[in-house]
Parts: sequence; structure tokens; C-alpha cells
Amino acid sequence: MTILESKSLSKISLRSILTIPFIIQTLLVAGLVGYLSFQNGQQAVKEIAHQLHDKINTHIEGHLQQFLYTPHQINHLNANAFYQGLPDVKSVEILEHYFWKQIQVFNSVNSISFGYKEGGLVNAGREGKKGSLYVISTDTFKKGIFNKYATDSLGNRTSLLVSVPNFDSRSRPWYYKAVEKKSAVWSDIYIVFTGHDMAISASRPVYDKYQNLLGVTLNDIFLSRISDFLKNLQIGKTGHAFVIEKSGLLVASSFEEKPFIAGNGKKTKKRLSAHESSQPIIKYAAKFLIQQTDGYKKINSPVQYEFTNDNKLYYLQASPIHDPYGIEWINVIVIPESDFMADINANKRTTI
Repeated sequence: MTILESKSLSKISLRSILTIPFIIQTLLVAGLVGYLSFQNGQQAVKEIAHQLHDKINTHIEGHLQQFLYTPHQINHLNANAFYQGLPDVKSVEILEHYFWKQIQVFNSVNSISFGYKEGGLVNAGREGKKGSLYVISTDTFKKGIFNKYATDSLGNRTSLLVSVPNFDSRSRPWYYKAVEKKSAVWSDIYIVFTGHDMAISASRPVYDKYQNLLGVTLNDIFLSRISDFLKNLQIGKTGHAFVIEKSGLLVASSFEEKPFIAGNGKKTKKRLSAHESSQPIIKYAAKFLIQQTDGYKKINSPVQYEFTNDNKLYYLQASPIHDPYGIEWINVIVIPESDFMADINANKRTTI
């Protein structure tokens, strides 16, 4: 080795000794700071997601409690009125007008009725997008022909819309369940005979001053009202919510998909389970929940999970919904991680 080569090597070695450790130290510090920043950002995302879930769930739960409370409140008011003889339940005309006026006060219910112990029925309700009003009654309070009439601006009958033979209110679940329990109850959810919606009936037995059964007062609510509420609710940026029974059957969702098959031709009317939904988020969230909670049995208080579908991470919260009259539902909120990651990704790019 020449003297020149030795001097050159000394220069390079000295430069390397001074520079390379500094570069390594700088990269390590920058990398550590970036890693810690990203991890803290991820944890912050989870906390924000949980807070948002709680906020949305409280909003949905409050709406459902009011929606489900109103039918029983109406029944309570009517049972007390009938107990006192005001209005007289033995006057079909008076009772028709009474319900016809009442249905216009309570916009969240679709019909209000009284089923007689002799099998007859008096009812008033609304239907269609325009909310056209109608009344229904059988003759002389007894089972028989069920006649449905359109009404004028004063609530008087006009044209006959439909007649159904052999109607007997006592054979209906809303009637005999209330009589058997001697208290306010919910019916099972059912698909209405027109096939355009699902409904549930709130019913309550009515007694006179001597505790003799007069009949059962009830009203119906359409469950599409819940879906309409969920569709108009902002759930993060692209999140969704759906409501199911403890059995897993869909009640409502924020999607356009109906939670049932209306039935036509060879197809029969059928309610859909959440895992049968055509919406991937509902389907995979339901399947995940079934595995995690032993078929929804363990959801007795709010639970929060994370699951991946199509290489995307989602935050999920499932919360029980119940009331004193038999409702046992679960509200599920699903929000993709990407809704919260815009700022985190921006910070990551800045760090890089």
C-alpha cells in the first residue's frame, strides 16, 4: 500500500466514523417517532370509534324507546277510557270516529283498534304514501264480515274498499296473548297481508268496573319506520346499522334491502335472518357475531369487536334493546376503519 492510498483510506474511514453513526441514529429516532406516532394514532382511532358507537347507539336506542313506547301509551289511555265508558265501546259509529281522530294525533302508529270478546272489530288507520285514512268494522260487535271503508274529511264512511269473510278477533295472536297474560304485550313480528311491510302489534285487555272482559285494544306499527330512521342517520362517513331479534331475524336496517321476502308465485312470505342478507356488511357482521357470542346469547350488555372483510377492518358494536312488554332486540353498528384513517394516513405520509 502506498502512502497516498493510506492517507485516502484514513480520510474515508474518518468521514465514515463521523457520518454513518449520525445517519443511523437519525434514522432510528425518526423511525421510532413515526412508529410511536402511528401506534398512538391507531389507538386514538379505536377510542374515537368506540365513542362514536356509543353516541350513535344512544341516539338509536332513544328513538326506538319512544317509537315502541307510544303504542302501549295509546292502549293505556284507551283502556282507561273504555273502563269509564267514554267512549261507549258498544257504539261502532262513535268508536270509529274516536279512532279516526286519534290516528291523526299519533303519527308513528298505522292503525288503532278494539277487538270485542264476541269476535268483532272496530279499527281506523292510514295506508299508502299519502297516508289515506280508512275505517274497519264488523256488524254488531260479533265475528263475521270484516268491511274496510275509505273516509271523507269528517271521518264518515265513503266507498267500500274490501270485505273479508269469517273474521274473528279472538283467533288473532294479539287478542289471545293479551287475554292470557292479562297485561300489555307485543305480538310476534309479521309480514302484512299486502306484502309491502312488516309490522308488530301492541295489545292490552280491557275490563269493565266489575273486571269483566270487554275485549282487547291494540295498535300496529310498521317496522319500515325504523329502517327509514336508520337510513337518514349519519353513521360515521360510510357506516351502517341494523336491528335484529335475539333469534337473528332482521327487524330493520340502514340499507334499501327489505328484511323479508314478500312472496309471489312459488315464493312464500319469509323473514330474513341477518346472515341471509344480500348486503355483505350485514351478512359478515352477523356471522362474526354468531361465532363470538354463541348465537347472540351473550349480548346482554354492549359488546365491541373488530373484524375484517375483503381486506378491510371494521369496528362493530352490538347492544341489547328491550322493554317491559317483551321486546328483545339487538342494535348493531358497523363502521369501517377507513372512516377514521384520513388524518392518520396524512400524518404517516408527513413522517415518511
